[in-house]
Amino acid sequence: MFSLIYRSVARESFIESDIYKMLSDARDFNAEHHITGCLLYHDRKFLQFLEGEKSVIISLFNAIESDSRHHKIAVLKTEDRQDRIFDRWSMAFYDYGNLRLSAQHKLRQIDQFFESSRAFEKSSKLTSNYFGEVREMLLESAL
Repeated sequence: MFSLIYRSVARESFIESDIYKMLSDARDFNAEHHITGCLLYHDRKFLQFLEGEKSVIISLFNAIESDSRHHKIAVLKTEDRQDRIFDRWSMAFYDYGNLRLSAQHKLRQIDQFFESSRAFEKSSKLTSNYFGEVREMLLESAL
């Protein structure tokens, strides 16, 4: 099992309806290729956690890197694992859009979201990195 976390920024032309279409296509692709993970979208920023067979994840990430709908793509962390963290989700998704909620409210919501994934029960440096990035991304616009 191979896991990869990356972040990127949506281009102005990548509108909300396009994002939901992309999400639908990604869920179908991921289910067919035994990929699981989580995608967070907030303030035009994506943060994604992918997990599956290494060659499949690398191939998918290469396609993501060449996708012109977003830019500033950066791999944050990779890890080989024995098991999946998001084993129940072909692609969990949480969209904060441009909501200007309080930092505490956002963190409560995202904690509930991740608690339902049971990812906290499978602690690793990878999950710590991901959840740290999630918190940073949500708090950045709340300040």
